[in-house]
Amino acid sequence: MKTSNNESMKRLMLFAAVVATVAYGASVERIIKPPRFTRGNTSILPVQPIDQAAWLSHPDIKDEVAYPLLPRIVRFQCEFTSDGTPLEFDVTGDERYYLTLDGAFVSRGPHRGTVENWMYQSYRAKLEPGKHVMEATVWRMPFRASPLAQLSYKLGFCLKAEGTYDAVLTTGKGAWKCGPITGVKNIGKSGGAWGGGDGFEIHGSGIYDCTPGKWLKPAVVRKALGGGSRYGIRQQGWMLFPSQLPEQTEYRVRPGKFVDGCEMKFPLVVKPGEKRRILWDLDRYICAYPEAVVKGGKGGKMTWQWAEALRGPSKNPKIKGNFKGNRGEWEGKTFSGFGDRFVFDGRDRAVFQPPWFRCGRWCEIVVEAGAEPVEIQDLALIESRYPLECETRFETPDDPALAGVQAICARAMQMCCHEMLFDCPFYEQQMYPGDTRVQLNVISAMTSDDAIIRRAIEIYDINRRDDGNVPFNFPTVGTQEGASYTLCYLGMYADYVMNHANREWLRARLPGMRDTLHGFELYEREDGIIHKLPGWSFMDWVTSGEWHGGWAPGSRDGGANAEMNLFYLAALQGAAKIEDAFGNPHLAAHWREKAAKLKPAIVKQFFDEGRGLFASDAAKKSFAEHAQCLALLTDVFEGERAQALFERLITEKNIHRTTVYFSYYLFETYFKFGRADLFIKRLDLWKGYVKLGATTTLEAPEYPGHDARSDCHAWGAHPLWFLRTGVAGIRSAAPFFEKVRIAPQPGGLKSIKASYPHPSGKMIEVDLIFEAGKARGRITTPVAGEFVFGDVVKPLALGVNEI
Repeated sequence: MKTSNNESMKRLMLFAAVVATVAYGASVERIIKPPRFTRGNTSILPVQPIDQAAWLSHPDIKDEVAYPLLPRIVRFQCEFTSDGTPLEFDVTGDERYYLTLDGAFVSRGPHRGTVENWMYQSYRAKLEPGKHVMEATVWRMPFRASPLAQLSYKLGFCLKAEGTYDAVLTTGKGAWKCGPITGVKNIGKSGGAWGGGDGFEIHGSGIYDCTPGKWLKPAVVRKALGGGSRYGIRQQGWMLFPSQLPEQTEYRVRPGKFVDGCEMKFPLVVKPGEKRRILWDLDRYICAYPEAVVKGGKGGKMTWQWAEALRGPSKNPKIKGNFKGNRGEWEGKTFSGFGDRFVFDGRDRAVFQPPWFRCGRWCEIVVEAGAEPVEIQDLALIESRYPLECETRFETPDDPALAGVQAICARAMQMCCHEMLFDCPFYEQQMYPGDTRVQLNVISAMTSDDAIIRRAIEIYDINRRDDGNVPFNFPTVGTQEGASYTLCYLGMYADYVMNHANREWLRARLPGMRDTLHGFELYEREDGIIHKLPGWSFMDWVTSGEWHGGWAPGSRDGGANAEMNLFYLAALQGAAKIEDAFGNPHLAAHWREKAAKLKPAIVKQFFDEGRGLFASDAAKKSFAEHAQCLALLTDVFEGERAQALFERLITEKNIHRTTVYFSYYLFETYFKFGRADLFIKRLDLWKGYVKLGATTTLEAPEYPGHDARSDCHAWGAHPLWFLRTGVAGIRSAAPFFEKVRIAPQPGGLKSIKASYPHPSGKMIEVDLIFEAGKARGRITTPVAGEFVFGDVVKPLALGVNEI
């Protein structure tokens, strides 16, 4: 079944419009313009309306390309008159903008990108005839003061209005004015949260609430493109592309309760000279802009800090130190966090909000009054994340604890999904291909919306190196390098071609995939084995034996490693399938030929006949679950030999174990060999997270004397994927999901109800009962395929199928 790109675009635009209505009210809606897949004539010739708008900045900083020493915050304002016709416009800024229309919030942006792939967003507003005011607060921070993933060229603002509004509102044409917002300084980081930017001290009122003391005419820092250059000269700076993502959420919430300090009642008055500490249990992990509304209190201040968990003494008297323990408990525990400081100047109403969102489960708010009383009129959170919801289900009465496991997986995925993906929101806010591949499949099991999936892949693709490798983490100002995660990036292509259906987008990305694969040829030995790979070949956080710092044995100092070569084999196999799907049999044959050469070389180099296992290193001294899983998933062995290797994998005692992240590949192996029972048993780890009071998945297991660093790490959300694709057995059986194969593995469960999203936007649903080795029930599918259970294979037709 084919799904046209137009149909996909219509669904995404409808979704964006719904989100816009929730975020802004009925007057403004988001428009998602058609995608542009290559730079082409970007910044050379006009290719989109926004090319005809100038970029504005404050005249005092118009030449400031290097990162500033102090925060730069500028308010831009334009008054204009409407005749009542709808206003359509494109908008962007550097580093970030906060846009309002007649004082009402419109959007935050731009969506994350790089200078050579800078995003803009588009909107349609219904206006009453008469006077209106458009305002944008634009900020640019000192180096590493903003989140590391936020890149910059120079402070600037650009808006292109359509129709009659062009002359009065387009930057470079309209009567825009600007003024600086002062009283803000960055105060550094704490608690190890190095990737999310600095905390800030903000005086008087928040940066979106105050008015500049002096207005000036903006400086034009880049002219409208006009007719462009017929000689191929590209304008310096931003290369603009229309964002394909829906808006981030802008939900105003006040979750949980105050557990120490006072009741959650407003106004809250702090008397002169008094100090009030409030401990706020948010009841769940959340990413949000904290907002405080304050009256009076000149000379007073508020410190608002965030933490993922509180810490207290171990309940085991033999273990010294403070530990997180149950995430919902607070008595006898201490708070250590990260955040911002607001300083009051006595005005009647001040609305404080930091430039970037904060995250965690707990907040500590300390209000110190000076000579005047402080009236806290309101404390609230503006929840900010990608509008990702789990639209699918997996239900069984046989294991009620699975509901809690799925809840923390879904919440972790939501908290790590924004304008890009994060490995974790509190500490890093970075996108790593190893994490990303797992996350993209989890998202594929939650919704048919693949916009963030496409965006994640293309971010890596457009930032390839000369040897085809992609950054180990990106976007970021602290880029790492590592070939292992480039191999994970290649796996995303094979996943996409099976689970999604945007052919036009994927075709535009194939040159990058091929370039990366060809780049690995530079690191091949004569037998096809890759070695001497650049960067940090991170594999997993195994801490025992020959594993050090995430490196798998044999991968350091120019050596050859089994896991790296097996990932390379998987990439070659996936590329062949993709080329076949696009009707390129000659290219598919090339990748298959390389894979056929690599397989026996891997066996010769790494397989230990005596132990019946693949070693990680060429010296055959170190053995891990990792190599066995990848060898089985790539069919290095088949038939009885593969079955024997699987038995060794699950029975071998002296072997290095996968941690939370790499368990993704272990679980894929379990299901390939029909052992759902092993998967369900391993879910005890995730059930333990729930018992700990966690509302998201932790980075690693916890045991007495050891805490997981991160309480929200989406690489551990993959049980949600496996419950649907493994236990319920719903999987794509052909490129672009043109067929489905449903092969449930109940693993001891007696009944399941589950669904999985198809690219058409419709759900594949199963409702099955298992008894005496047989299955019965109903399957509903929008695409034909087959049902497999035991020795039974039954064709599935479109619609309802009785089993």
